[in-house]
Amino acid sequence: MIGAGIAGLVAARDLRGAGHEVVVLEKSRGVGGRMAARRVEGTVVDHGLPLLDVPRDGVLAEFVVDLATDDVIEVEAPGDPSPGRIIDGAPRLAWPQGATRLPKALAEDLDVVTEVRVAGIRQDGDLLEVAQDQGNSLGCFDWVVITAPGAQAADLLDASPRGAVRASDMRAVAYDTAVMLLAGVAIDPPEWFAHRPLTGPIAYVTNEMAKGRPPVDGVVPFVARLDGDVSEALMEASDRAVLAEALPALAKVLGRPATSPAWAQVKRWRYATARERLDQGAINPEWTRVVVAGDAVAAGPNMEDVAATGRWAARRICEA
Repeated sequence: MIGAGIAGLVAARDLRGAGHEVVVLEKSRGVGGRMAARRVEGTVVDHGLPLLDVPRDGVLAEFVVDLATDDVIEVEAPGDPSPGRIIDGAPRLAWPQGATRLPKALAEDLDVVTEVRVAGIRQDGDLLEVAQDQGNSLGCFDWVVITAPGAQAADLLDASPRGAVRASDMRAVAYDTAVMLLAGVAIDPPEWFAHRPLTGPIAYVTNEMAKGRPPVDGVVPFVARLDGDVSEALMEASDRAVLAEALPALAKVLGRPATSPAWAQVKRWRYATARERLDQGAINPEWTRVVVAGDAVAAGPNMEDVAATGRWAARRICEA
């Protein structure tokens, strides 16, 4: 399993439950992909997914119930902070410990290897050998599942048996970037969870205190996602340039003078949201044992759709 985001973790758990041995390889230091959280100045902020929409009969619901219910809370959020991501009637969940609570629970008893970068997939007899970027072998496997974003998945397909045509299709999947401002502000806590300004560089702001994270020394944590065009323009800019653009806009949202926050950080997502997606069945022909899952082949942009691609990949392997 290449990638320890939600798609990869769901696929890995389903396969292990069916009796397969599974290894999950992840290039980052942690698991979860866009379900990312960061500890800052005694609190936690979710700088990827604002909330998790979990349909009661969906793929994620069973894992939330089985693995991560001890501290989950349902957030009352009028309106959705990120367009197109709400699922009608689905509870909107958060964890005071951070959005990584669920992926960490999914990964807890799996064989997950982090900080390893896969660069190639070679045919080795009847098996597939997975290699590091330095060329070292990471092992031989019957199947490989790729859950990386489109461009990264395309690079792996290019370096796999008979993968060139599929790689070309994957490389055509475009993504919106996202530049995020994480900031702590000494302010009376607002009553809202999410606010979307009508104008300015900020697309939306979330009040992280609404997720069961009380202010630390009177400082309320906020996460602001910059507008798509602004994010694109500032993707390669310095943190100083991002803060100069974003902090005055956040102060305006909060209705206060543009004074310095107690703390502020910048986080960038190069592959934040796929603009269009491929059909998972079409991109995975019957003959291949290198299966693609993840947001580039999901039915929609929300995390439930992404999780479903992991389940599809596991079912594909089990039924082969």
